[in-house]
Order: sequence, then structure tokens, then C-alpha cells
Amino acid sequence: MKCHVCGAEVVAGASFCPQCGGKVPLSDSSGAQPSASLGSAGVGSKATGEPKQAATNVAAPLGRRRVTDVPEETLWEGGYTPKAMLGTFIVCGIISLALVIAAMVFPVFWIVAAGLVLIIWLMAMFQFATRRLGVHYKLTNQMFYHQKGILTRTTDRIEVIDIDDVTWSQGLIERMVNVGTCEIRSRDITNPKFWLRGIENVEQVAQLVDKARRAERLRRGVLTVQEQNTSAES
Repeated sequence: MKCHVCGAEVVAGASFCPQCGGKVPLSDSSGAQPSASLGSAGVGSKATGEPKQAATNVAAPLGRRRVTDVPEETLWEGGYTPKAMLGTFIVCGIISLALVIAAMVFPVFWIVAAGLVLIIWLMAMFQFATRRLGVHYKLTNQMFYHQKGILTRTTDRIEVIDIDDVTWSQGLIERMVNVGTCEIRSRDITNPKFWLRGIENVEQVAQLVDKARRAERLRRGVLTVQEQNTSAES
């Protein structure tokens, strides 16, 4: 057996060359040659085969949904409708008529009666102007926006996925003109409870909000079993 470094003769079983001191490979010192077929067909094939088999048997996590972004689309826009002031205008008319009758019975109070009538109608018109011009709502497939203010405007929003419940209510006169109040309950920190007052076709608007809420939750994969059954029925 010869040294791989200097070519000098090395005694069989020696670990170092007596001439140059180089280390003798283990295969040379023991006289056994490593088998290439053993690495490819024996231990090696088993070592390389097991990870592939394990990777094949690993299943993807269940319940995981890939959420793709969708463009934001407007579903509804609106605000305080003039029909919602019908009840207020009726009350103001009744009070004005009573004051006019009182002024006819007691003419000395006609100036006071006229002043009260003017104040009542100014207050009613101011209330209508602030609600009509200072409030605006917009519902999209992802957000519910609400704006307040006339000279200065504040805009806030509620993610429809955070909305938990939607209800609506109508008074006697409101039912006659098909207006009402819609209540939104959500997990939003700023507005956990939000009221949309004076909304025309309030039932239809409430259903649009609820439908957008369920659609967004279904898209995000957070819809409850009860909500899934409701969506399947609808």
C-alpha cells in the first residue's frame, strides 16, 4: 500500500505515512473499499426516499382559505330623507294652529303667538337642514362609510366584516311613508352601536347591509355555521 501524498510504502493498518506523516485514509488502512452501490441502493436510497414519501403524505392544513383581494364596489348611498320630517311638520302645524286660535281668542297675545310660531318652524327647518345636508352614508362590499357635518365634515367607517347584527324600526307615520331607523351593531371600537335615522326603504337598506356582511365573512372564511346555512338558503 502506498501513501497518497508522497507515494512511499506504508505498512498495512498504519494510520500515518512513516515518510511524510500524511494521514492514511480509513479505507486504505483497513483494506476495505466503500461500496458505491451500497450508498445508492441501500442506506442512501432509504435516506433519500423517506423524505419524499413523508412529503407526499403531508396534507395541507384544513380550513385554510386563500383570500384574494376584490375591488371595492358601492352598493348603496343615501342620507336623511325629507319624508322622515313628516311627523315633525305635522306636530309643528298642530302647535301653530293652536297658537293662532289662541291669538284670535286673546288678541293681546297675537305678537307672542306669532313669535312662537316663527320659532317653532325655524327650529324644525334647522333640524331638517342639519340632518339632510350634514349626514351622508355609503355602503360598499367592504366598508360602511358615514359622514357628518356641513361646514366641516368628519368621515368614519365600519368594516362590514365587523358588523354583527342589523335591525330596523318604524313608527306609525314612518310606516306610512316607508322610512325608518336602521341600527348597526358591530365590533368597531368607535361605533359599537350606530343608528341610521330617516332612511327611505329602511328594510331594503338593512338587508343590503346584512347581505354585504355575510358575503365578506364568507369570502374571508370566518362565516359561522348558522350564517352559512342562511347564505345557502338565500
